[in-house]
Amino acid sequence: MNIREIARKARVSHSTVSRVINKVQTVDPKLARRVQSVIQEVGYRPNYQAQALARGRSHTIGLIVSELSGGNPFFAEIILYFERAAVANGFEVLISFADTETDPNHVAVCANRMRERQVEGIAVLTFGMEQCLSEIATSKLPIVYAGANQTLEGICNLHINYLTGMRDAVKHLAAFGHRRIGYLSGQLGWSSMKMRYEALRKAMRLAGVVFDKDLVAECDHTLAGGSQGMAKLLSLPNPPTAVLCCNDMAAMGALKMLNTRGLLAGRDISLIGFDDLPLCNFTQPSLSTIRFSPSELANLAFQALLDVIESTEGKTEYEYKTHFVLRESTGPPKS
Repeated sequence: MNIREIARKARVSHSTVSRVINKVQTVDPKLARRVQSVIQEVGYRPNYQAQALARGRSHTIGLIVSELSGGNPFFAEIILYFERAAVANGFEVLISFADTETDPNHVAVCANRMRERQVEGIAVLTFGMEQCLSEIATSKLPIVYAGANQTLEGICNLHINYLTGMRDAVKHLAAFGHRRIGYLSGQLGWSSMKMRYEALRKAMRLAGVVFDKDLVAECDHTLAGGSQGMAKLLSLPNPPTAVLCCNDMAAMGALKMLNTRGLLAGRDISLIGFDDLPLCNFTQPSLSTIRFSPSELANLAFQALLDVIESTEGKTEYEYKTHFVLRESTGPPKS
C-alpha cells in the first residue's frame, strides 16, 4: 500500500500523509491521529531509502574490512563500533570483505560495487593494501583510508602513529634493564607491519638500545604464527630477554609456546602485544600491550568520513596515536 491509498482510506490529501510520515509539526493533530491510525491498521512501512535517493542522498556509507576469519576479533570490533557511530548519525552501513588473498584488486571491486549502490562515502580499514588506493581514488566519492604510508589525492588518510606506543613500551623494558629485545614482526611485505617494525627500530634507538636483526622473527600474525615465531627466538643460542609482538594474536600464540616450554611471561621473559584486545585482560598472565583500539579507530574513521562528506574543505589527514598499556607480562631480565 502506498501513501495515496492511505490518503484515500484516511480521507486526507496524500501531501498530508507525507507530512505525518515525516513528522512535520504543523499538521492538524486530529488529521495526524487519523493518518497514524490507518498506517498502523494496514502495517505500512515507509521506504526511507527511496525518500533519501529522491532528495539526492542515500544516507548510506561503505565500510571495507579484511580478515574476518582466523580468530582475530579486531575487524569484527571495527565493524561493530563503526556501525554504531553511523546509525547514531542517521546512516546505514554497507559492509564488504576485501578478500585480497584470492584477488589483489578486490578492494577496488568492493568500492565499485558500493558506488553502484550510491553510497555517500567509503571507509577502507584493511591496512597494508595501498596498492589498491590509486584505482579507487579516481572518482569524487569521499574515501577514508587508515594507515597509508603515502599521500594520495582524493583520499583522506588516518595516519597511525605507531611510534608513541612503541617508544613507551621500549622505554619500559629498558628501565627494567632489558638490552636483548626481540620482535615477532608479522609479514614485512605488508606496509602496516613494516611501519610497526620501523617504529620499533626508532624507539630502540631513542632508548639507547641496540637493535639486533637476529632477534627478529618474521611470522604470520596469528596464534599459530606467534607460537612458531616465539619457538624460533627461544631456539637461538642467546635468546632475547623481552619480546614485542606485531599484534595481540601473535602475542597470545607466543604465550602458549612459553607455557609449553615451562616458561612464564613476566618472570622468565617479558612479552608485549599490540592492539589491546579485551582478551589481553584474561590471559595468564594478563598481557601488556600497545593500544591500537578498534573502537577508537572506528569512531575516528567514521568522523573523518562524515567530515569529508559534509564539508568541501575537510581535513585530508587525521592522526591516531598508539600508547603503551602495562599489565603483568613484563618484568626484569632473569638473572
